[in-house]
Amino acid sequence: MMKRRIILLAAVISVSACVVPVSAFAGATRVSGAIWAHGQLYDTVVTPATFIAPPEHSTDIIYSFMMSGLSGQRSVAEAAPGDRDFNGGRWDVQMAVFTAQGLMDHDPDGDGLVDFELTSAEEVEAHEQLGHIVINDANFYFECPLLPRRGR
Repeated sequence: MMKRRIILLAAVISVSACVVPVSAFAGATRVSGAIWAHGQLYDTVVTPATFIAPPEHSTDIIYSFMMSGLSGQRSVAEAAPGDRDFNGGRWDVQMAVFTAQGLMDHDPDGDGLVDFELTSAEEVEAHEQLGHIVINDANFYFECPLLPRRGR
């Protein structure tokens, strides 16, 4: 029961995978450069839309690093606008946490910030295979669109 609460809390925090302060949830807020997909940064618009179970239609995976042990790694989506199977910004949250080895490799100077960001689902999965990251299903689903970046 406690583990489920921790996972749910982490999932709620990961809604800020569209990473913004909680006060921004009062209205639609565009967030610049919030989510990586296929090596490209996307803006998003924070919405309060969450789902208890997966929607009838499919979702795509988004890796949240909010509880990863390091700062500076933005969320990474497996799909983006233009992908044949993109589901319009409906997400199945997967929590990515750096292992001890991952902390050493991604933050060798020990300042608590990633020295390089992972920018695609393939990179996240490759680093999971290397033992740098452990991925857990948050059993949490939400909606926020991916938008082309403004004013790069």
